[in-house]
Amino acid sequence: MDDFFASFRPPTMFSLFPDALGVVLTHIQLDNETMATLTRVNRDCYHVVMPFIWTDPPLTNSSFLTPLQCMQAILDLITTRALSAPTREMILRLDMSFIEESLYSTLPENWLLVLLQNAPRLNTLCLSGKRTGAAFVQSQTFRKLANANLIHPGLKNLDLSDCTDIREPALKLIADLFPNLVSLNLCRTSGVTDLAVSLIVDKCQYLETIDLSYARQLTDLGLFSVAKFCRRNLRVLRLNGSLKITNASLTAVAKHCPMIERLFLSECSQITDAALEWIVRSSSSLSLKELELHRCDKVAFGLPLLELLSGKCNVLERLTLTYKQINSQRDDLKLVMEAFRDFKMLHTLAIYEVPEHSPALFFWDLAFQCSRGELLHLNLYRGSFATDYILGNYTVAFEHDQNISNQAVNKFNDRRNGARKATVRLFVDELY
Repeated sequence: MDDFFASFRPPTMFSLFPDALGVVLTHIQLDNETMATLTRVNRDCYHVVMPFIWTDPPLTNSSFLTPLQCMQAILDLITTRALSAPTREMILRLDMSFIEESLYSTLPENWLLVLLQNAPRLNTLCLSGKRTGAAFVQSQTFRKLANANLIHPGLKNLDLSDCTDIREPALKLIADLFPNLVSLNLCRTSGVTDLAVSLIVDKCQYLETIDLSYARQLTDLGLFSVAKFCRRNLRVLRLNGSLKITNASLTAVAKHCPMIERLFLSECSQITDAALEWIVRSSSSLSLKELELHRCDKVAFGLPLLELLSGKCNVLERLTLTYKQINSQRDDLKLVMEAFRDFKMLHTLAIYEVPEHSPALFFWDLAFQCSRGELLHLNLYRGSFATDYILGNYTVAFEHDQNISNQAVNKFNDRRNGARKATVRLFVDELY
């Protein structure tokens, strides 16, 4: 008994409740330096904190280092073998979209090769250039992977949006480098052509989400390949701003991709009501949950199409339109309102390009009719109003209650008195 008491050590809080610290770290974000300090408290803390640091390394969460310096430090740890194999296997996600190179500080040319060779379980990689331009993402970056005969089957999600220094041959390599991709974002990515898209969808047949928005060289040929090779798994297709896409390829997608749930067609200037009618009549309408149609100049959104949409798309939750497609001057306005009432699952209706002095009563009636279903939000997006410049403040403009304005919207929402009506929200369109 004396030996027992002599060897007994009271347990620490973290040895008794190892999940307690994990719960705290789940709800409180600490900077990298504080997290590193926690790993040195004791062994229990170390095992709890390390996954929070390395599962998704926070490059923007340092008090002293820039995202570029954080990434350089990670690469140094990898190349010097200071990072153990179990720690390298913790890396699942990495967001490099905040990294900005300077004239005097850059990433090494083989940074992606070093990363993928030493992060075998990495499944999500964001290289978006939307914030910083992502000058470190170049064609030679992917050529080095091909020259090393590297294949990373674990990568599921790849974001190359707004990367403007990638050429078509480099995009073709993606199909061989990452054969098990589930999500691929090529929005505004240079080098997106019909041939590149065809090779990618041919070899990456697990793709569920594809973003080809603003691909100026993409035509119907590329989209035919998507319809052919992604028929089993495609769930989300973004084609915003695809100026060369026509009805022919969209009908092919509707015919061969029956599981599609979200279809984004805003600013597609060549599509018409005929393509949308085909989509609605096809089997894909049974799974369609989100549909963007704003700024489609040739989509008149006639009453037959609206009635088809409300009758066939029984699980549609979000729909976007342009004001002129359902404006208050239509001769069949009453029938249009009644058609909106028939949407069973519509949660959000977004209307773009709402002009100044639009009659507020039109939107109030629309919100009331849609609220007979499941509509929760009627989102209105407007451009610049003359009153913005007079009063110098966006979305705060003194208007008569008969016209749409921020004051009129607030008054409508306040007067609902618990009635089952959708909430109206007025936004300034980012395009303006």
